[in-house]
Amino acid sequence: MKLRTGIIGLVAAAAGVAGCGDDKDSGSKDALQGVKDRGTLRAGIRSEAPPHSFVGPGGQLMGFDVEIAQELAKNLGVKLEIVRVDELTRISFLKNGRIDVAVAAMNHTRERDKEIDFSQTYFFAKQSFLTQKGGPATLKELGGKTVGMTRGSSAIGNWRDYSKANGLPAPKIVELGDARAAVEAVKSGKIEGWAEDLEQLQNFVADDPSLAAITAEGIGPKLDGVGIKENESELADAVNVALQEIETSGRYDAIYDEWFGPRSRTPVPRGGSIEVWANG
Repeated sequence: MKLRTGIIGLVAAAAGVAGCGDDKDSGSKDALQGVKDRGTLRAGIRSEAPPHSFVGPGGQLMGFDVEIAQELAKNLGVKLEIVRVDELTRISFLKNGRIDVAVAAMNHTRERDKEIDFSQTYFFAKQSFLTQKGGPATLKELGGKTVGMTRGSSAIGNWRDYSKANGLPAPKIVELGDARAAVEAVKSGKIEGWAEDLEQLQNFVADDPSLAAITAEGIGPKLDGVGIKENESELADAVNVALQEIETSGRYDAIYDEWFGPRSRTPVPRGGSIEVWANG
């Protein structure tokens, strides 16, 4: 797997950074013009969401979302500056102007859409459960059992809705701080399963033969969009056009195949394609 580092500036950021709401580019100037004037696209990317994004051997972030962000910056004619985010800060950093976009394995949900805007969907999958191998093999077997969800994950709402729609007992949900803690809780038997994006679950199964993922079913859709601060229509349009260029140029196919293709360590069949508008 190739990691292109020439256009990446890695900026470590934590949720409690003081003064992060005082960004000089978040005032009256529109976001797209700010990106162009600065010459960089500040992209919030997670560090703990393989294969979307994770810390590589050299300490830099790599993965599917990193390469999508690289292509976005390239199409906008600017450099890429990576700001590390997590499940919670990817939205708060957008709202306070710390980042321009969030390319952060972020499912486009109705609740999140109340806080920020989203680009077109650029990744199509589903959410399901990680379990111990030999443990529950269907979603119904997990009904009413104690299961884990990553704090802030859309899987929480999806599992509640799925359980209600399918007549399962009320969910018992434990919210966990990060993926590693969730995996350890599954392995130790503290929880019966951990719900998250299928591609992430497949990554952990590839690392540990004692784990299994429920792949035949899903608790809800995973429709990732690029997060953008509300009412920044020019930046949103530019991001959408850039995504369409990535699709039509063939770069999307190459990036997807590298991380999710049949010969990758986390094969996930494509569930859709980026919509391409008429050029006229």
